[in-house]
Amino acid sequence: MPATTQPQRLELLSYQTTDGTELVALAVEMADDPNGGIQVRVLMDSKVVNAVSVVPLQQGGCCG
Repeated sequence: MPATTQPQRLELLSYQTTDGTELVALAVEMADDPNGGIQVRVLMDSKVVNAVSVVPLQQGGCCG
C-alpha cells in the first residue's frame, strides 16, 4: 500500500436497488497510521449485511 494517510477503499460486496442504482453493501477502508501500523474501517449497509466479525491475523510457524 502506498505511504498515505488518505484511506484506500476496497469494495467487497455491492447490490442493485429496484431502480437499478448500484450501492456498496460492504467495504473496507485502509490508511497508514501516522503512529505506525494501518488504520482499518469496515463500512456496511445494514439493509444487506447484518454482522461483520473482525478476527486478528495470526502469523507464525506452520506446517513443520
